[in-house]
Amino acid sequence: MSAKMTVVEMLETLRGQMEFHRSQEEFHGQQEIHHREERALHATELAAVTQRFEALQTAVDAAQQVLRVPETVSEPGERAPDDSDLGPRPKASQLFVRVLDDWPAGAQFGARAFAAAVSRRSSGVKLRGSIDPRAVSLFLRRRLEKGRLEAVREGRAYHEALYRKPG
Repeated sequence: MSAKMTVVEMLETLRGQMEFHRSQEEFHGQQEIHHREERALHATELAAVTQRFEALQTAVDAAQQVLRVPETVSEPGERAPDDSDLGPRPKASQLFVRVLDDWPAGAQFGARAFAAAVSRRSSGVKLRGSIDPRAVSLFLRRRLEKGRLEAVREGRAYHEALYRKPG
């Protein structure tokens, strides 16, 4: 823009700016109305979904109270397994053997269920090895090869192998 504008040019420039800002004000006013309507719609939907969620959550909580599996209470003569002879830091494989010995014959299990049983049994004990399902799976495959377990289902990419103790 040159420093020497005529009065007519200044008026035309200002008129153009006024028209631009007027159209922008109108456009954003329409957008504001649209956004207000959208906000009201989403607020209504949020209230309905929140109400359904809370009703479902209440039903689930009530069902969990009814369906809660009671923890096994040991009988007066029955004691929890004593693994104190394994030492303060037993090997994971030692616990694997103990859990497998205590596993009921004929019951099917996979590496994840077996690992969970080992974890429950070893709570409060610091192990030297890991209790991940891959280590458990290796242990179970070796027991299968030795004939101490039976294969119920061969493992695949999308499901783990299932085993059972013979007997």
